[in-house]
Amino acid sequence: MDLIAVELTPEAFAPYGDVLQTEGSSFFHINDGKTARYHDLAKIEVSDGHRVLASINRSEPCDMPMQFSVLEKHPLSSQAFIPMNGERFVVIVAEAGKGDEIPVNTLRAFITNGRQGVNYHRNVWHHPLFAFGQVTDFFTIDRGGADNCVVSQLPEPCRVILG
Repeated sequence: MDLIAVELTPEAFAPYGDVLQTEGSSFFHINDGKTARYHDLAKIEVSDGHRVLASINRSEPCDMPMQFSVLEKHPLSSQAFIPMNGERFVVIVAEAGKGDEIPVNTLRAFITNGRQGVNYHRNVWHHPLFAFGQVTDFFTIDRGGADNCVVSQLPEPCRVILG
C-alpha cells in the first residue's frame, strides 16, 4: 500500500490528535504585553497519576519514499512532538480502533510545515518518531513509565510518499 503524505491541518488531523501551532490559534498577552501566550494547544492526557515528562529526542532522517510495517500506540497517555529548529517532519497515523489491531482503513500520512508539532491522543496508532531531511531535535511531552507502549505489525508493508 502506498500512503501519500499530505499537508498537516488541524481539521484533517483531528481524529488522531492536536496540531501544535500558533497560526490560527487564539492567544492572550502576558508579561506586561511583551509575550503572546498561545494557551492550552493540546489535550495532554495521563490516565494514571504517573509523571508527565518533558524531553528532547534527537532523530535521524529516513529516506523517502519510506517503507514501514510497524505502528505503536500509548494507551495511558498522549504524546507530543514539536521540532525545535523549524524542521518539517512526516507523521504517520491510524485511528485508535478497538484492541491491538490497527484499523488500516484509517491510515494517513501528513507532512508538517516546520512550524507545527503534533500531540497524538491516547491509543492513536502512529509510526515511531523519525526525522525528514536532516537530524531533528524534538521537544517531547509524554508519560513516564515503561508500561505505556503497544507495538503492532501492519497486515502488509506500506510505503509513505510525499505528495
